[in-house]
This record gives sequence, C-alpha cells and structure tokens, in this order.
Amino acid sequence: MPVPRKRTTSTREAAKGESSDHQMPDEQEFRHRMRNLAVSAMRLLIEEVMREELEQCLGAQWGESTPERKGYRNGSYTRDLVTRTGRIEDLSVPRVSTPAYFCAQIILTPL
Repeated sequence: MPVPRKRTTSTREAAKGESSDHQMPDEQEFRHRMRNLAVSAMRLLIEEVMREELEQCLGAQWGESTPERKGYRNGSYTRDLVTRTGRIEDLSVPRVSTPAYFCAQIILTPL
C-alpha cells in the first residue's frame, strides 16, 4: 500500500508565513533599540580601554608582581558619561591607590 506524501512548503511559502507572524518595530522603536545597543557597545569599549590604560600606567597587569610596578589597583567607582551616542550610566572607572595617579586619557580626549 502506498504511503501518502507529506505536504512540504517551499522556502518562499515559509518566508511568507513567517513574515506575517513577525511584526517589524516602528522607526522610533528601532532607533531606540539601536541607540541602546550603541551605548552598550561604547560602555564595553571604554571600560576595556581604561583597564588597558591602567595596566600601562601601573606597569603591571592585574595580580602581577613586577619590579617596575608603580602602584596598585583599588577597585573602581561609577560615573555617568555623556557621548554623542547617548548617556552612558554607571560607567566603571578603575581606581588606583597611591603613589600612582591614574587619569583615563580616553575620557579627557575630545571627540
């Protein structure tokens, strides 16, 4: 006895069915989402650059003991930063104990 064939859909039919179920966000919502993504990316980038800058300033990586070491990390504090991309809230800025002084060049550099 022959087995009945299953009905298969073509990729074109599948795409039509999926597109009707999924609604595209309006322009304002899309811009808001994109701005949030850009701000999140900027936060990660700035925090990583400050950590690398601190390593160069101190002359040692986190947890490393070297004779050239000029100071020690002392946690971090949070600051808000306003950029062209948007406001970055609670940016983690590394803190240094004396005798070293750390001032992130990335924050002082104008855009």
